[in-house]
Amino acid sequence: MPFIAINKQTRKRIDITTIDKPREVLKADELACQVCGQDMIIKAGMIVKAHFAHRPQQLCSFEYKSHPESAAHREAKRFLKEELPNHFIDYKEARLEYEVPIKAVKRIADVLAIFPSGHKVAHEVQLAKITIAELEARTKDYARAGIDVVWWLGHSANTESNQEWCLQTFGECFMLNIKP
Repeated sequence: MPFIAINKQTRKRIDITTIDKPREVLKADELACQVCGQDMIIKAGMIVKAHFAHRPQQLCSFEYKSHPESAAHREAKRFLKEELPNHFIDYKEARLEYEVPIKAVKRIADVLAIFPSGHKVAHEVQLAKITIAELEARTKDYARAGIDVVWWLGHSANTESNQEWCLQTFGECFMLNIKP
């Protein structure tokens, strides 16, 4: 369920979560997938949260490593994007973006901080169960792309072993208490 699309003409990223009544504001024929460039449509309704989707029978042509997101996961991303600058002084100058494709390793960063120096830090929200091997593999992917990563553990991912791995690997462990 992507929340980011690209305007075909301006090439600017569009975050649908920041737009009231997106069907009235956006034109579907102007939207493209930020990963594969194919056309996107707007899905929104009384029950379904507004998001972008590929047209029916059309799949994203790139195989990015991503997983379905819960409402809690989306809330955690929103929280991080808004609160990082309030708690970490370096982030006041950083540009923070949701769902940024990292093409070199075919991953999509939950929240990417891009600092004026060009340094990048991916903030990854992990609420679902995950193994240390998976955390290590994803961390190595980001390192190969020249991006540091910060893991935010919550729900089933917030285990003693995952916390210990974060402490040993990064010297700190960040935890989220987001309601399911």
